[in-house]
Amino acid sequence: MLKKTILAILVIVIVLAVVLVTRTMTMTSLQPADAEAASVAVDEIGALERFIGAIQIPTISFENVEDTDSTQFRALHAYFEGAYPLVHGALSKEIVGGLSLLYTWEGTEPDLEPVVLMGHQDVVPVIPGTEEDWSYPPFGGVVADGFIWGRGTMDDKISVVAILEAVEALLAQDFQPRRTHYLAFGHDEEVGGVRGAAAIADALEARGAEPYAYVIDEGGAVVRDLIVGIDGAAAIIGVAEKGYVNIELLVEGAGGHSSTPPANTNIGILGEAISELEKNPFPAHFEGAARQMFAYLGPEMGFLPRMVFANLWLFEPVVTRLLLGDPSTASMVRTTTAVTIIEGGVKANVLPIRARAVVNHRILPGETSQTVLDYVRDVIEDDRVQVRIFGDDAVNPSAVSDPDGAPFQLLARTIKEVIRDDGLVIAPYLVMGGTDAKYYSGRSSNVFRFIPAPVDADALQRAHGTDERMSPEGLFASVRFFQQLIRNSDGL
Repeated sequence: MLKKTILAILVIVIVLAVVLVTRTMTMTSLQPADAEAASVAVDEIGALERFIGAIQIPTISFENVEDTDSTQFRALHAYFEGAYPLVHGALSKEIVGGLSLLYTWEGTEPDLEPVVLMGHQDVVPVIPGTEEDWSYPPFGGVVADGFIWGRGTMDDKISVVAILEAVEALLAQDFQPRRTHYLAFGHDEEVGGVRGAAAIADALEARGAEPYAYVIDEGGAVVRDLIVGIDGAAAIIGVAEKGYVNIELLVEGAGGHSSTPPANTNIGILGEAISELEKNPFPAHFEGAARQMFAYLGPEMGFLPRMVFANLWLFEPVVTRLLLGDPSTASMVRTTTAVTIIEGGVKANVLPIRARAVVNHRILPGETSQTVLDYVRDVIEDDRVQVRIFGDDAVNPSAVSDPDGAPFQLLARTIKEVIRDDGLVIAPYLVMGGTDAKYYSGRSSNVFRFIPAPVDADALQRAHGTDERMSPEGLFASVRFFQQLIRNSDGL
């Protein structure tokens, strides 16, 4: 009997090994075919000078709209008019929502679905007190140490300038697109985009511009040596973005003197609620854009990781656990919970009658702000804690655009044509933060987020923190990309 059991186990192991190896060896690469290098001329000296000029205009958006200096945005508009005369001569220009820019480049075949090329003019403020921490002035546009330094170099004047540079160059070559192209540059992306990108999307809908061939905004980039198992560069294209909702936790009750406290103070009750939330994170789901990402990356990895991703029917729990082990990857597979505001108490010997916290959640596609609210209530399960959505800017996650569709493949081919890196890998991915592209979710089934600029490990901290910077080659690659993308779109 024992021999039969051992024999059966051995057979199972052998069969399993054969299945795993066979699936690994037959895993199909999803990478686009290699493309010939495109010859795209860029006025590098001029583009750099014009980019620096845009960086030097502090178009800062603030949570309090009244604090935003509209004169700086108008100065940027005037600057663009002087810097891009062909654009302003051939395209129609509109001001939408007060300060956002919408350019229309009419195509020769107006019945074709149009394209929307996006970016945003505004930047976040420099954190007060950190000005001296910058290596170079945050609005100086200094070129030094192999980088262009300044607010907006990454987020996101690079997109705006690269698109304008590309269109200006194409006009100089007497190029006229078959498809109509809309250049949509919002002015308040950093505070939600409601007055800018949302207003532009509504305006285009009102004039019957939909459906779109595709929409492209910031979000993805070219990363190098940042993805375990991928040696070299990877161009990651955002095919979806997470939503967000702020949930307020409020405890109100009797105050009093600290010398005779109750068993649970209002702050203590609030603390317990926060502790329960952090001990009970949202369940993980390895699906959607995250799963698609590894479907593209897996075949390009070494044998062992390729075997894992070729056999997710067996290894999915292991992969999910590994992703959950790091905050940067855990956010790919779950709705995140972050306590960002806490208030309560005014004096050391006074029991507060009110304690409050705000918890920011970044919502995974497949969930909604309502399901998040329901989950938080279920986890806390305390009638003493009021749980409600805070503010009116909750945004559900976007739909997931199809990486197998023609528009994604067009982007992938264009990247291959302008970024000459033999080891370059292309993959879809889930954007963790928010972009203005969210206002086109539901208006187009092909909404993407990408600029071909190189990004290093500390990019997210630099983008909204100290020493934001971009390499000149990142700017030039972006100009080449948009030139070639516009040309390639004629064949979509």
